[in-house]
Amino acid sequence: MPRKPTPPRLARDRKRLADGNWYIYWTEGGRSREHSTGTGDRDQAELYFAEWKLRRFRPDRAVEPHEFYVTDAVSHYLAKRFDDVTDPERLANAAKPIIRFFDGYAVGDINDVLIKEYCQKRRKSRRDKGLKDGTLRRELSLLSTAIRRAEEDQLITRKITVRLPPKPEGRIRFLTCDEALRLIRVSRSFDTPLEDGVPTESKTEHLTLFLRIGLLTGQRKEAILSLRWSDIDFHSNIIYWNPVGRRRTKKERPSSRLPARLKKHLLCRRRRFPVDEFVVTHRGKSLQNVKRAFRTAVVAAGLETEGDRKVVPHTLRHTCATWLMQKGAPKWDACGFLGMTHETLEKNYGHHHPDHQRGAADAI
Repeated sequence: MPRKPTPPRLARDRKRLADGNWYIYWTEGGRSREHSTGTGDRDQAELYFAEWKLRRFRPDRAVEPHEFYVTDAVSHYLAKRFDDVTDPERLANAAKPIIRFFDGYAVGDINDVLIKEYCQKRRKSRRDKGLKDGTLRRELSLLSTAIRRAEEDQLITRKITVRLPPKPEGRIRFLTCDEALRLIRVSRSFDTPLEDGVPTESKTEHLTLFLRIGLLTGQRKEAILSLRWSDIDFHSNIIYWNPVGRRRTKKERPSSRLPARLKKHLLCRRRRFPVDEFVVTHRGKSLQNVKRAFRTAVVAAGLETEGDRKVVPHTLRHTCATWLMQKGAPKWDACGFLGMTHETLEKNYGHHHPDHQRGAADAI
């Protein structure tokens, strides 16, 4: 009697259980089969396994949710989105815990009890100690979107609702003028190296420029780091954050006025490094991230790196929006300048505006 078929599973190389690559093992046609993922990293192997199953077992018609694996839905979504998103690494990181937990579950298995179990397990995990509700919400949002995409692409007959944790409440962290000045000062305080007695670019000079642009334009990290000199019109004083040819995403990128306070710093940078293509560079090369340098400056400035008041690159956007409201800028102008909807501006920053609830307060 032929051997009973068994579904694919992920396991270490049987010949090197301690440090070998991860393999996919299954039984088919009465024979044991195996396929290497080519990696010894469990997370990377999980992603490869999910993509492999999707390629091998993708149905040619829509199936019921209980016939379609969650990992296949997530892999399909990642394959569609990876070339579009500005931060693929962040998307992959959000997918990893989903793939680990839901491996073996079908889309039709998802319910409130299973989602609650996922949240509890993530919070108890030693690896994810201190996990916040916002992180869980982002991960489960990816799961929900993946299921919806599977239905839209006719892989499943209907979608399953994923109930998300409530949005975390609380004030948005922004920098005071004193904190912003401290951050800029420490980013400039590192010694400038010399080459043949001539000053060259310091290790964190690119961070100083990044801070100034972030604080004075309120744009996201990805928009700042991808900004080219050709995107800035110094004669008309306009910055084109979404140049011709760039793929549009849900993250709005406006064309905004170039603040006079920022213009002088940009012109100075341009004169010093005339051959650079990108605005924020280090040793002439564009940057994908400033996380390490930013954190170093935050620590040196005596600002928070953990908890609800931690300062991260996106804090610069919060700060710019808050300052605009505190200075009484017209809200529609602020929306256009930041590339932000009026609803988001009003909800998160509107209370800083001098006119906020003034009519009601004066009427009392």
